[in-house]
Amino acid sequence: MGTMLTVCGYGVCLFMGLFCATLLWLIWTDRIDLSSILSEANGSASMSRLQLLIFTLVIAISLFILIERGNGFPVIPDGVLTLLGISASTYAVGKGISYSREEGVTTAEERASVRATSRAMSATGAANVVTAAGAASRGATDTTPDA
Repeated sequence: MGTMLTVCGYGVCLFMGLFCATLLWLIWTDRIDLSSILSEANGSASMSRLQLLIFTLVIAISLFILIERGNGFPVIPDGVLTLLGISASTYAVGKGISYSREEGVTTAEERASVRATSRAMSATGAANVVTAAGAASRGATDTTPDA
C-alpha cells in the first residue's frame, strides 16, 4: 500500500509540474495575457491585488512544502489565516472604494470628455448637448426667467 501511495504522489506532482510549466510557457509566449490581473477597472495598478496575489502564493507554496515534507495535512496557525483574511478584506475594500468614485471606473480621457461637454453646455446655455456618442446631458427645459 505504501508503494502505491508513493507512486500516486509522484504522479500527481509530475502532473502539477507539467501543468505549471505549460502555464508558464503560455504566459511567456503571450498566449495568456496577464496585463489586467493586477489592474483596476480604469487601467491603473492595484496594490491590494498585488498584495493578495503575493500573500496567497506564499501561503500556497509554504503549505505545499509542508505537506510534501510532513506526514499529512499540517495545522495552519490562526495568525496565517487572519493575515490572509486581512489581505482579502483590503482587496475587497479597495475594490469598493474604486467603484464608488468616478476615477475608479473611467479613464482620464473619458472624464475629460465629460468635462468638455459640460463646459460646452454651460457656455451655450443649451438644454441638450449632443455628441457623437449621443445625448450627453439634459439640462433644464424651461429657460424663461421667473417673474
